[in-house]
Amino acid sequence: MNRIKGSVYIKILIHIALFLSGLTLTIGTYHIFTYLDSYTTNIMDFKETSEFQNKFLKYVERVAVYVDYREKGYSGSIGFDSSSSDISSLFEKEVYNPKTKKKNTDASSEQEKFDYYNAILNQTNSNFLYYVKNIKTGDVYASAGLENKVYKTNEKDKNKMTLKEYLEHVKLTNSAYLIINTETEKYATNVNRNYQYLNDENLSWVIDYIKGNVINGTDNTETNRGDYIICTTIVNNFPNKADEFGTMYHHFNLLYRNYSNSLHPVPISFVMLLVFLILTVFFTGHSKNSDEIVLLGFDKLKTESGLILLTGGIAILYTVSVKLCKYLYHGYSFDYSILLGIGYSILYPFCMFGLLSLVRRVKKNILISDSYLRIFGLKLKDFIRKFFAERSITFRFAGLLLLFAAIETAGFLIYKFALVPHRIQFFLIVSILGYLILFYVTIKQVIDFKIISLETKKLADGDLNHKIPVENMHEPALSLALDINNISEGFSAAVDEKVKSERLKTELIANVSHDIKTPLTSIINYVDLLKKENLNNETAKGYLDVLSGKTWRLKTLIEDLVEASKASSGTLVLNLECLNLVELVRQSLGEFEDKFADHKIETVLTVSQEPLYIMADGRSTYRIIENIFSNVVKYALSGTRAYINIYAEGDMAVVSVKNISAAKLNISSEELMERFVRGDSSRNTEGSGLGLSISKSLAAVQEGTFDIELDGDLFKAVLKFGKLNDYTNEIRIAKESDILH
Repeated sequence: MNRIKGSVYIKILIHIALFLSGLTLTIGTYHIFTYLDSYTTNIMDFKETSEFQNKFLKYVERVAVYVDYREKGYSGSIGFDSSSSDISSLFEKEVYNPKTKKKNTDASSEQEKFDYYNAILNQTNSNFLYYVKNIKTGDVYASAGLENKVYKTNEKDKNKMTLKEYLEHVKLTNSAYLIINTETEKYATNVNRNYQYLNDENLSWVIDYIKGNVINGTDNTETNRGDYIICTTIVNNFPNKADEFGTMYHHFNLLYRNYSNSLHPVPISFVMLLVFLILTVFFTGHSKNSDEIVLLGFDKLKTESGLILLTGGIAILYTVSVKLCKYLYHGYSFDYSILLGIGYSILYPFCMFGLLSLVRRVKKNILISDSYLRIFGLKLKDFIRKFFAERSITFRFAGLLLLFAAIETAGFLIYKFALVPHRIQFFLIVSILGYLILFYVTIKQVIDFKIISLETKKLADGDLNHKIPVENMHEPALSLALDINNISEGFSAAVDEKVKSERLKTELIANVSHDIKTPLTSIINYVDLLKKENLNNETAKGYLDVLSGKTWRLKTLIEDLVEASKASSGTLVLNLECLNLVELVRQSLGEFEDKFADHKIETVLTVSQEPLYIMADGRSTYRIIENIFSNVVKYALSGTRAYINIYAEGDMAVVSVKNISAAKLNISSEELMERFVRGDSSRNTEGSGLGLSISKSLAAVQEGTFDIELDGDLFKAVLKFGKLNDYTNEIRIAKESDILH
C-alpha cells in the first residue's frame, strides 16, 4: 500500500486529472452563469428573448417616424455605405425619442434626423425588412430588397407579388413578423409577447404616429394622411452579422451554445474534482520508504510564516494574471473563457502547493503545535496561571474584569484619536476580542463548575470510587475538584474499612456460632437422653426441663444472630420466585393458630385482592412473616385482636399487622428496629431482640421494605414488596412446568 501511496507517477496522473477537472468546472461554470445573467433557462431561441422583442419594437417605431418624414416630403439616398469604418455610430446617435415625444436639440435640422432613420432602416442586406403602403394614396415605402418583390396597384408584373400575396408569404415563411392595419387597428404577429413590448399601448402609438394623429415636426399641426398597411419582418437566421439584430443574434447563439455545452460537463467535472481532490489529499505526504508523513522544506516553516508567503505569492500571481488577461483581451481580443483558463493555470500550481502543505501539516499534527500563535498562547497561559496561582476567586474575577476594561479602553482610544488607519475596523476587532476573552473565561468556569456539580451527584448516589475528571479544568474549579476527589478517596477508604469490619464481624460470628453449636448440640442430645432415663427425682426432672428450654433458646439465638449477620452483610443467598403473598400469610397463620389461641389473641384477616403475586425468596419472606407473628404472640396484650390486612397499593403488595402491646412502648420505632432491642424492657418474655432487625434486612435484600409504626400502645408492622402485574395462574403454571422440564 505504501508503494501505491508513494508512487510519483500515480501522483502526477492524479494532479493532471485534478487540474483538468478544475479547469473544466471553472470555464463551464463561467459559461452557465454568463448565460443565466442575461437569459432564463427556458429560452432556446433568440427571438424569444426580451432584448430581441425590445429591439424589434424599437425598429417598428423607427419605421413609423421614417414614414412620417417621407410623407412630409423628406428624401435621401437609400442604402448604407459598407466601407464606413464606424458602423456603431449609426446606432448610438438617437436624435428623436418618439415614446417621450421630445425633440433632440442637438440635431441641426429635420433633414439630419431623417437621414439618421433612413440610414438605419435602409442598410444594405439588413436583417430587418419593412413594407408600408398608404391605402389612401397608394404610396409605398419599403426596404430596398422588397422594391422588386411587391408591385404597386397600377403595376402588372408576373415576377412580383400582390400585397395580399406578400403578406401571406410573410406569415408562412418568416419566423418573426408584425403586420398592422391602421384602418381596422388590428395587427398580427408571431413574436412572443411574454415581455409585453408588442402590446396594445405601444402599437397604438405607432398607428397614431404614422397616420399623423400625433403632433410632431416643426409645424405643430395635426394632419390625417389616411390609413396604412405596415409589414415588418426579420430575415430568417439573421444572415447579416453587421447590423444590430445580427450582432445580438450571434452573441446569443455563442452564449447559448457555451451554456448548453457546459450543462453536462460541469456536474461531471465537479464530481471528478471531488474524487481527485480526495485522492490527492489521501496520497500527499506519503513515501514508498516510510510509513510516516514526509514533510517538505516549506512545511517545516512556522504555520504563520508559510501562510504569509503563500498569501503574498498568490497575490502577486493574481496581479500578474489580471494584467496579462487585460493585455490579451485589449490587444488580441481573447475570449473571456480563454482568459479565465489562463488565469486558472497560473494560480492553480501555487494554490495547490499551499493546500497540500496545509494537508501535510494536519496529517503530521503540526498545524497548531508548530505555530507562533500556540507558542504565544502557551506562554501567556503559563504567565496567567503563575500570576493567579493561589489567588482567591474574587481576585481572579476582578483581574478578568480589569483585563476586559483595559482592552475595551484601548480600542476606544484608538478609535477616538485615529491612532491607526481603518480605525473603525480595528476598533471592532479589539472590542470583539475583549468580549470573546470575557465570554470564553466565564463560560469555561461555568462549564467546569457544571461538571463538578454533575460528577458530585454520582458521588452522592454512592459511587465513592468515581473521580471528577480534572484534565481540562482550570483554577479555581481545579482546586475544588481535586479536594472533592480527595474527600471521595477518604470516604471510599472509610467505607472499605467498614465493609471489611462487617465482613470480619460476620466471619467471627459465623466461626463462633459454629464452635458454640457443636457443644450445644451435645448438651441438647445429652439432655434428651437424661429425659429418657427413669428419674424418680422430680426436682431433677424440673432441672432437666429448664435446661432443655434454655439450650433450645440458646440455639435459636445463635441461628438468629447468624442470619442477621448474613442479611446485613449481603452474603445471604436468595432464590427468587413468584409467590402468592396471600397464601403465604394464610399458611403462616395456620401454623401460629395454636400459639394465638394459647395467648388468647384473636386474629382478623382482611384480603382486598387475591391472588397477589410478588417476586421474592420463599424462605426469607416466610421468616419475615414468622417474626411478625412471633412478635405478636410475645408482646401483644392477651384478650385482644390482631388485625392482618393484605392489599395492593399502587405497584406494591402490602401486608400490615396491628396489635395492642401488653407493655408500655416507651421507645421510638427507630430504636425498636435496632439489634438486641426489645419492647419489653424487663425482658420477662422470650426473645433475642433480633427479629425485627432480621425482618428489615431480609426485606431490603429482596428490594422490599419493612417498617413499624407506634401510636401509644398500638403496634403496627408494614411489609411491602413489588407487585407482579398481569401475572395469572396460567402463566405461573407454565413457568413452573418449564422449570420442571
